[in-house]
Amino acid sequence: MATNRQAAESPPAPPLRKYVSKPLEPSLFGKLSDGSVQAHLDLYRGYVAQTNAVMDSITQRERLEPGQVNALTASPGSLAKRLAFELNGIVLHEVFFEQYLPATHEGSGAFERAACHNFGSLDKWKSGVRALSKTRGPGWVVTVLDEQRDYLHNAWIALHELYVPAGHRIVFALDLWEHAYLTDYGTKGRDDFSEAALQAVSMGCLDARIDRAMR
Repeated sequence: MATNRQAAESPPAPPLRKYVSKPLEPSLFGKLSDGSVQAHLDLYRGYVAQTNAVMDSITQRERLEPGQVNALTASPGSLAKRLAFELNGIVLHEVFFEQYLPATHEGSGAFERAACHNFGSLDKWKSGVRALSKTRGPGWVVTVLDEQRDYLHNAWIALHELYVPAGHRIVFALDLWEHAYLTDYGTKGRDDFSEAALQAVSMGCLDARIDRAMR
């Protein structure tokens, strides 16, 4: 009787949350080949699959009774760290790919105005991105917006779960892990890849991100 009463009083288990890959088809730029882009998209889909796997593990752990948790059960801390890495992998790649989709945004000039306000000019913003892109080791260059202070910063992200400025909106992202450029640009081609990415980025997309943040 007590067991039935406890079951009746227990709240229902929350539904499993799932992430789904977006149907992204970025345009080629610079020396990028179709094969490299598809391999990159496959990697992105891998982050989606891994995020869902981690979230399943978190849900399963939360459903265990205290006596069922043992040394072989992943700790909440390890699962949370892995979720941050995998989930940021999704978000950063979606931000990156969206910048190179066929034109879907009309330009408003919002990003250039913000760049002039914060860096002095659009060219100086690009110079800052170029300088950061020379950082040794794999990672990302991002331009983030502090919405409370109306300020842009360029930042370097090493691992996905590290150095993402809290409370800031990512307006521009440049993937500088080797898989993004190595096949088409070679081991010494990162600077050329970065330049091609800067030249090809959709300013209308960056404008739209600033406009959405400012509404």
